[in-house]
Amino acid sequence: MRLKKPARFCQQRSHFMTSKTGKKLYQSQKRLTRSRSPRQELHAGQNKHSATKPFRNAPKPPPNGFFIWGRHAVLAALANPKRRMATLYATFDAAKDLQQAITTLPSSRSTDLPPLVITELQRLDRITTNGDKAVHQGMFAAVWPLDPPQLDDVLANAGRAPLRLILLDQLSDPRNIGAIMRSAHAFGVTAMIATHRNAPEESGTLARTATGALEHVPLVRVVNLARTIKKLQAADITVAGLAGNGAMGVRSLSQFPRLAIVMGAEGPGLRRLTRNLCDHLVRIEIDNDADSLNVSNAAAIALYASRMKA
Repeated sequence: MRLKKPARFCQQRSHFMTSKTGKKLYQSQKRLTRSRSPRQELHAGQNKHSATKPFRNAPKPPPNGFFIWGRHAVLAALANPKRRMATLYATFDAAKDLQQAITTLPSSRSTDLPPLVITELQRLDRITTNGDKAVHQGMFAAVWPLDPPQLDDVLANAGRAPLRLILLDQLSDPRNIGAIMRSAHAFGVTAMIATHRNAPEESGTLARTATGALEHVPLVRVVNLARTIKKLQAADITVAGLAGNGAMGVRSLSQFPRLAIVMGAEGPGLRRLTRNLCDHLVRIEIDNDADSLNVSNAAAIALYASRMKA
């Protein structure tokens, strides 16, 4: 009669066993060792703004919301009291920066923020936008769009003071709009104006390209760009459209204290009605053998040239 081996010996050698019992035991041991990493176990729940979540499918944005990602964009959204947030996600290393940023915020803002969910890099890597992988630097914020300001309010707040505005004539690429917004923030633009139609909504791609400027430069939405141009002109604002065949050089923009610069879509440029309504058509002098400039580069040059002389 053969003696049964002790249970302890069977557990130790379970990965060599071919029986169903041995396989189940080995698989259960593997699951236990994978359930949580040591760093997650050590730091889970260490801060009231953090909670550790095990790996699973990619996070989803809230209904009618979207993701903002990247260090500059997420930290700027954190500091904007007008930005509503659903969830904050970060890897273990990136969470340190987020937690430090939260401690510097006013209590009215920090207490309004959702918990910080610390999760695996692989989980965040699964988040895609328009089929592209997001370069997130370990940070995501699930947010809702900002409430767009009204043009009348923007003009009322500006009063009769000098200002700079950017008008977008059917620009549809969120990367270009984000890049223009970044330049607008750098040169003190009061607001950007786009139509409800034929212009992209707020998105993670736009926010990422703007590198935080989305939280600083108001994006006004209007129904009709032609009527908007007339309203600006009635408020003593000069409207200048960028065009390759413009009669005025871009350096002339600095003479106008109250100025709105109109940017057309790449390729078609300004629409005919928009061109006819502009007070001036302005060109950027480039080499004859060069075809054209990217619209975001052209906006940056025009804004720099329009800086008023002291």
